[in-house]
Amino acid sequence: MYSVPSEINKYKLLIEFDGTDFFGWQLQNDVRSVQGCIEEALVPLFGEKPRVTGAGRTDSGVHATGMVAHFGAVDKRDPGVILSALNANLPPDIRILDARVADINFHARFDAKWRGYQYRIHNSQRAIGRKYSWFLPDNLNLDVLSNLASEIVGDHCFRSFAHERPDEEHYQSRIFQAVWVSEGEDILFKIAGIRFLHGMVRLLVGTMLDITRGSMDFSTIQEIIERQDIRFSGTKAPAHGLTLTAVGYHDWPQP
Repeated sequence: MYSVPSEINKYKLLIEFDGTDFFGWQLQNDVRSVQGCIEEALVPLFGEKPRVTGAGRTDSGVHATGMVAHFGAVDKRDPGVILSALNANLPPDIRILDARVADINFHARFDAKWRGYQYRIHNSQRAIGRKYSWFLPDNLNLDVLSNLASEIVGDHCFRSFAHERPDEEHYQSRIFQAVWVSEGEDILFKIAGIRFLHGMVRLLVGTMLDITRGSMDFSTIQEIIERQDIRFSGTKAPAHGLTLTAVGYHDWPQP
């Protein structure tokens, strides 16, 4: 089990951010990251730069309304003070929605039991909201997309839908939910699972759309999963349509 020295105070954050101008969540040299901005914003409050650990890594341009992170610090601070101070120090494209004291052994990444994402598509040109959804003028068949999404649910090896990373130990995941729904003039793809690989949701979205529009040789997602090769996946959907909506620390509710 992950543990830290008992003299450290542990805090849990719920975070919303607009990923447009970030090179993803993870701290990187010489580029703007969400993790880096939050760590810098904690310095005036604690006199040091605590390491902030997120529930996962989001790609450049991906948004979040439900990212969870933790950090530890020697000094004890009231969570309400942390919340106010962070939001005063952070840029306007990051907001802390909640701050609270966490169990000393809480780990935002390792304790998470599922993550939820949403991908938004719109089919009419717009000025407001264009940074958070993918414009596709096609009339998409929601029934066909829903049938394709149903093939994703369950335990699968998603090597065909993931970019390789040197630290990736395996490509297995369990998907609890994968559905397409309409919302006004938009259609949304909602997916929840134990873990998501690099580029996985965007590749799944783009591939389902390619199949629906008849631009691929495959007619099912299962056929591509069985190939175990990313070269058989379809278009990678743009990052700006994707939002991390939730991180769950309880079992996925059974129907």
